[in-house]
Amino acid sequence: MRIVGGKWRGHPLEAPEGRDVTRPTTDRTRESIASMVLSAFGLDLSDVSLLDAFAGSGAIGLELLSRGAASATFVDRDRGAVARVRRNAKSLGASVAEAHVMSGDVFGLAERGSLAGAPFRLVVLDPPYAVDAERVSSLVASLAERGMLREGALVLYEHDSHAPGLDVADFTQIKEKSHGITTVELLRRNAALAEADAFAAEDAAVDGKDVVAGQVEGEAENGR
Repeated sequence: MRIVGGKWRGHPLEAPEGRDVTRPTTDRTRESIASMVLSAFGLDLSDVSLLDAFAGSGAIGLELLSRGAASATFVDRDRGAVARVRRNAKSLGASVAEAHVMSGDVFGLAERGSLAGAPFRLVVLDPPYAVDAERVSSLVASLAERGMLREGALVLYEHDSHAPGLDVADFTQIKEKSHGITTVELLRRNAALAEADAFAAEDAAVDGKDVVAGQVEGEAENGR
């Protein structure tokens, strides 16, 4: 396993163990994830603070740091995984300001509002097989309710292609890609509301132009 692109491109990473309970993300899928995220943020991640909620090896969060993300908070309840993330971050030369690694249950940390680096612009969710979409959806809801997500924040969820996706109020799916047995979906907070506001603003602008045009036409006729 290695970093696919960015400033640390080609650098090897220590892979996670226990493939029967975890879902190691392939290089191809991480490249696709990076492309999705970069596209959603207009190719500029310099203002993006992210949460890698089920870090494992930290590969996804580190990939995005390599592509220019400002900072990443890595969380895992497994001490071996936490140590692995720290070794990978250190081997890349990531600073403490860039990569903050936390040991603990992300659900409990979210409930208490105790996650360093919040509020986040991006949440990466690649949970173990045993953690289903309903449970992951509750985590996203907790993060939103406790003010740990910025308006317009993105949530990236990697899951089995045969399993359901996320279902969280005020979050709208904006993109989905499948890679064999794995599906990656990208959701935006309040995306539907933002689009509605944009359409309303556009309609108001058009109406305003019509009013101005009518006034000008009326004044011209009166002048005659």
